[in-house]
Amino acid sequence: MKKQYWFVSVFGLWCLASAWWYLAGIKGVNTDPSAFKPEASVVSIIEILIMLIVTLLIGYAIAWSARGDLLRNQIEIKAKLKSDNSLLHRINADVKSQLENARHKSQREFKTYQQKLNSILVEREQLKKQNQELDRATSAIKQNLLDAEAKHMQLESEAGTFRYRIRQLEFQNKEQEDAYAKLKRELEDLRTQKMEKKISDHPFVRLIELNEKDDLTKIKGIGPFIEKRLNMIGIYTFKQLSELTPDLVDRVGAAIEFFPHRIIRDNWVGQAQSFLK
Repeated sequence: MKKQYWFVSVFGLWCLASAWWYLAGIKGVNTDPSAFKPEASVVSIIEILIMLIVTLLIGYAIAWSARGDLLRNQIEIKAKLKSDNSLLHRINADVKSQLENARHKSQREFKTYQQKLNSILVEREQLKKQNQELDRATSAIKQNLLDAEAKHMQLESEAGTFRYRIRQLEFQNKEQEDAYAKLKRELEDLRTQKMEKKISDHPFVRLIELNEKDDLTKIKGIGPFIEKRLNMIGIYTFKQLSELTPDLVDRVGAAIEFFPHRIIRDNWVGQAQSFLK
């Protein structure tokens, strides 16, 4: 403040001195054209310019003195702001670096978690498929068990039917064996009677030679098994078959355990007659 007062005092004194200088020196210049001197006028103009320049400098010094503290404060503030700005830039750079590191770290962790999640999802799908397969296998096993139970019941029913059928067949077999034994006895009796009477009017009692035996399997409906049955009751040739009567057909069918209507349907007698011709 003292410096400012000193500049103001100097400014006031300079103004007074300039006013006196102007009044005493410059203003007193002779303005008569006849007595006009250019050198004096130029000197006067230079003196006025010097007074103005000095006044301007004093005013600038007063203004600088008055605003010096403010300017210094502004300079200090500016320097502080610059320092703070640099600090903020460094802090900002550190924060950006930390944020970038955190971002990279979070990305890596996210990728890791994503991979784990994908693995978990894959395992979940596999377990789901395995569960579905187990469900299908369980359903198939249950269905198989139900089918097996149904089949078992069916087999039990069929076994019962077969057991009943076996008993029927055993009974029929016994009847056929009895019929076969009876027919065999009758044939033996007939052979005995024919041998005694020296007659041969029945095919079962006619004696034959080995070379007279025919291949009865040539007749449709007679296989090796039926041929053996026919041989067992004394039928070896086509001639014997061609001489069968309806009553003998029934008796032969019962003896060989074969259905008589098959003998008639296959026309064994007619086929034998054709082979004889």
